[in-house]
Amino acid sequence: MIVPHHGKNVRSFRLPVRALQFSAAALGVLAVLTIGTFVSYRYALNVASTERAELEQLRQVNVNQHTQIEELAKATAVLQDDMNRLNKLDADIRKMVNSDELPASRSGITRPAAGHSGQGGPTAKPEVNDLVNLVQELQATAKAREQSLTALQAALVDRNARLAATPSVWPTSGDVTSRFGWRGSPWGWGNDWHPGIDIANDYGTPIMATADGEVSYSGWYSGYGKLIQIDHGNGIVTLYGHNSELLVNVGDRVKKGQVIAHMGSTGNSTGAHCHYEVRVNGTAVNPANFL
Repeated sequence: MIVPHHGKNVRSFRLPVRALQFSAAALGVLAVLTIGTFVSYRYALNVASTERAELEQLRQVNVNQHTQIEELAKATAVLQDDMNRLNKLDADIRKMVNSDELPASRSGITRPAAGHSGQGGPTAKPEVNDLVNLVQELQATAKAREQSLTALQAALVDRNARLAATPSVWPTSGDVTSRFGWRGSPWGWGNDWHPGIDIANDYGTPIMATADGEVSYSGWYSGYGKLIQIDHGNGIVTLYGHNSELLVNVGDRVKKGQVIAHMGSTGNSTGAHCHYEVRVNGTAVNPANFL
């Protein structure tokens, strides 16, 4: 009902109860739909946000894994280079000892038997952590093996150097006409002490160094005639006397088996031969002990 001012007529309106009830119900339904739509929208936004966060996290994990795999690939390449170097070192050592077999290394790695090709095992995809641990173990093994082989190589180099510097071959070919020690004098009177061995052959037969060393004397020396003397270190010296021609000079480095002179009969000699003498710390010893 509307009551106007200044004496105008009063107007009244009547709304049916059913209309009011229907309107209230409609408003309620609209409100519920509005709230439901808003809640659903907010939920969808939250779900989308969560999914984006999870996708970003997965992307970051993939990036990290890819980086780790690249680093593992680089580490594996370096490790392969190390193993190749170790394999070459192993081959070099085998050549030095002239053998196909070596004592087992401390790494526990053994060579597979020849003539067998059996293989097998389940297929598996290792985790990144497994690959990391494997690379670390291989690196440690490779380092230990390299240290062991390097030490072995150094020992072999030292051993071979000592062997090369130790008289161990005949200085020339021919017949032994006089041995070390007391002998009947070649001049026909009594006995004398012979500090070496005499090896006779044709005039000009090559004379070779019996070990690596440095020439400490090359020239004429009293009864030795034309003499070569080689210092092999460790107190060992060899002498080669009665030569017809000298091919090396003082200070020259010579190798075992190298021709250093030609056989002759200079000095106190009855014919072409090589007087070969070995001295240890200045004392003549039996050359047969080195042959």
